[in-house]
Amino acid sequence: MLRSVGLAVLRLLVIMLLASMIGAVLIRVAPGFSSDEQQLNSSLSAQSIQAIKQARLTNSDLPRYYANYLAALLRGDLGISQSLNQPVRDLLRERIPVTMRSLVLALALAWLIGLALAVAAQLTRSRLLTFLTDGVSSTFISTPAVVLALVFVLLRLPPQLAATLLVFPKIYRYSQNLLQQSYQLPHVLTARAKGAGAWRVLAWHVAPMAAPQMLALVGVSVSIALGVLLPIEVICDVPGIGQLAWQAAQSRDLPLLVNLTLVVTFVTVCATMLSDSARRSFTRSAA
Repeated sequence: MLRSVGLAVLRLLVIMLLASMIGAVLIRVAPGFSSDEQQLNSSLSAQSIQAIKQARLTNSDLPRYYANYLAALLRGDLGISQSLNQPVRDLLRERIPVTMRSLVLALALAWLIGLALAVAAQLTRSRLLTFLTDGVSSTFISTPAVVLALVFVLLRLPPQLAATLLVFPKIYRYSQNLLQQSYQLPHVLTARAKGAGAWRVLAWHVAPMAAPQMLALVGVSVSIALGVLLPIEVICDVPGIGQLAWQAAQSRDLPLLVNLTLVVTFVTVCATMLSDSARRSFTRSAA
């Protein structure tokens, strides 16, 4: 048990370090990295402009920057944001709870709607309901997050609901396909042939077979929801890490972007690892 937990933690750390390193490289090779719009500010003195250029030159040496970054990270120092001139730790402390609350709410609603529609379509066997739910899910799957966010801004609707509408179609489609396959299993067909009720078949025969795959989908849905929530925060002016990442990208703020990459990687990898662990535990207990 301790060995598996240790390996999981080691895997998490390696993935986070690799993600932050790759992110730093991509930021460094991006066009305009060495430039800064603050250099165009006529109110700044020559010394201030020179200090800005020197800071950019320091960060341009990636091996040296990353070595210093890791050394500071071990001391709990996340650095200073170049664009906002604030400690990155304070910025993350303010923004992460906002995004996490939106993420939890969007996922809860998406799972509630997606599972409810999938179960309703399977139990009722209604072609009309299936046609309507398939049409709605296809519409939102093909809708870009930015477009839907603009609509929600105009209608003054909660931005978390926009993320819900973009995530629930994937949960609905996967759940519907999984339920259709589960209802074709021999023991399920036998239970239905013996006259077992629809809810009894679902609870005692279908749900235990579909649970491991659904648990695996939980981890995937977290990364999907986080991916659509970040641009929605930018468009809807939500003070979360999505808005912070957009501001950092515009100003080529390397210290801030590297730490944001760590945060996003940590959330997505942890969600995937926890869902995989729950799936394996459920499978072993069922066996």
